Amino acid sequence: MDQDLGWWVRIGLDGWHTRDGPRYRQIAATLADTIERRLVGTGVRLPAERLVAQALGVSRGTAVRAYDDLAQSGLVERRQGAGTFVRPKPPWTHTAHRTPYGPDQPRVTLPAQHARRDRDTIDLSFPVPAGTGHLPLVEPLSLAELGEAADGGHGLGEPAGLRTLREALATHLTHRVGVATSPDQLIVTSGAQQAISLIVEAMVPPGRTIIAGCPAYAGLAAAVALRRGRMVGVPVDHHGIDVHAVDRAASHTHAPVIYVDSAAHDPTGAVLSRLRAERLLSVARRRDALIVEDLSQAGLGLVATAPNGEPARPLVASDTSVIAIGSLSRTFWAGLRIGWLRAPTPLRGRFLRLRAALDLAPSVPAQVMATRLLTAVDTAWYEGVRRALRARRDLLLDCLERRLPAWTPQIPAAGPSTWVTLPLPETDTFAHRAAEDHGIVVTPASALCFDSRHRDALRLSYAASSTTLRAAVDRLADAWEEHNRRRGAGTP
Repeated sequence: MDQDLGWWVRIGLDGWHTRDGPRYRQIAATLADTIERRLVGTGVRLPAERLVAQALGVSRGTAVRAYDDLAQSGLVERRQGAGTFVRPKPPWTHTAHRTPYGPDQPRVTLPAQHARRDRDTIDLSFPVPAGTGHLPLVEPLSLAELGEAADGGHGLGEPAGLRTLREALATHLTHRVGVATSPDQLIVTSGAQQAISLIVEAMVPPGRTIIAGCPAYAGLAAAVALRRGRMVGVPVDHHGIDVHAVDRAASHTHAPVIYVDSAAHDPTGAVLSRLRAERLLSVARRRDALIVEDLSQAGLGLVATAPNGEPARPLVASDTSVIAIGSLSRTFWAGLRIGWLRAPTPLRGRFLRLRAALDLAPSVPAQVMATRLLTAVDTAWYEGVRRALRARRDLLLDCLERRLPAWTPQIPAAGPSTWVTLPLPETDTFAHRAAEDHGIVVTPASALCFDSRHRDALRLSYAASSTTLRAAVDRLADAWEEHNRRRGAGTP
């Protein structure tokens, strides 16, 4: 049932004038909070702009602009002649999604991510879902079911992972990622990071060269450093990794490892084009190179037609010698700590022995939960995730253009983050001050660049809610203003 105007003024818009920014943004932010806190349900009609304007003592144009802001964020829907209505929340904040278990089943509660000491801090440094509210309904776990899943006894399970999870992962890879896979080809890991560590431990003796696009996923360089491997960075553009540069780098070393995140480069969101994929496979064969393909962000494409032409099939779908890895962190929840490794048969036994030596076997509760989640989701759920990400990407880019016009963000074609270049020689100092003085945490380029060529950028995640993203950009703008003021005054 729709709320009357009095309710909106007393509760739904309470305290609107205390917020920062122009009046239309104060009103929009207050209404967004009301919707995010579920004080109003899906389908509720907002009061007419004229009535809101009269009640708040603002112009009708201000109220119209506030409603337009909410519509652009995807929180409300404008229906000509009918009014403005609350839309279903994007999947990363909405919980009422029907699953095979039915809407009336009790929802399992997953533990929340560890909160920072300062709860007011906004963290855009992790390109993963900001919570569990987008996950589908699943049945609660019981101790009896956990014991049954692990075949009773000590509960350690198989070093390769539970058969049921490997079957669910194989179905996911075959039908949603386009990589025909059997359960016996998979090893369950504690996230993609452990998969990378296993590969580096098994395949990278001291001195072996690993070629990767730079900037790159931070965990890769960390794992290689532990083995005293040699990282060589090559450029990445809107078509993905520069294959000509890969070829040149590979020509100067013996049997290198080539790491590529083809579905969505972290942090730029570039998708490897079909032509480059074919050339990369050719280079690998000619240079006797081992390709490690990271598919952690597969399925998170944000454009109907890639700007670089037809996107590539996963490399592993065309060449069985490719080692593929992935994770549920970017789409489901990082707290599950569930990843996977798909290895050629001659290497699988070696990886399994290493995996068992590291921590015996994966966590049974996490595996059971991951199995249920993979089984519960459908095509509509994935489309909802992509739709929510696309709206939040566009919102973040729009906010950056308006508040920080000197910054130059890349427009990601996939994934939950963008790479933003600043007019600075390095961003470490700015990122530190932004966190300490303004409560906004971002990833400076130095954390992702292992060859020191990209020190002038930040990675920003847009996985958070629209309200959080607006507030984040406001804080970044304040931090930028203060940073420039300090530079102008010559103060550190």
